[in-house]
Amino acid sequence: MSRQLTPESRVRIRFKDCDPMGHLYNTRFLDYCLEAREDHIIEHYALDLEQYATEQGHAWMVIHHEVAYLNEARRNEMVRIRSSMIHFEKKKIINEYQMWNDDMTQLKFLMWTGFLHVDLRIKKAADHGSDVLEMLGNIHLQIPQKDFKERLAFLGGRA
Repeated sequence: MSRQLTPESRVRIRFKDCDPMGHLYNTRFLDYCLEAREDHIIEHYALDLEQYATEQGHAWMVIHHEVAYLNEARRNEMVRIRSSMIHFEKKKIINEYQMWNDDMTQLKFLMWTGFLHVDLRIKKAADHGSDVLEMLGNIHLQIPQKDFKERLAFLGGRA
């Protein structure tokens, strides 16, 4: 298991996920990124979200997205998806997702997603345990940009 702060996947844009003009549907950008992150955390951090929910009775729920659609993703195109956890605190985390063209020269999509840590048994927000906080500290990618527009400009997207 490698502990990369910015794991990456190479993914083909599928026919079923595109409109009749061959462009990836906007909602599918989110799905591709969230699915890649799930794979990333299993492979790189040995964290299975289903197992965590079942055994620990906790999960992270989406509370907000910030998104920028920058360039089209086309049917059958190979893209690269990077994901990172860029902020954490007692009950929340923020993940960043980037979708690039295959040669990493064109940013197609940027998303920040906020998650709230919840206790599934009582259906309320819950503090991260000390073991989870330690893990989050080990996988936290520190970025100098403090807001989405600044990060977007830094990565070469429009602000």
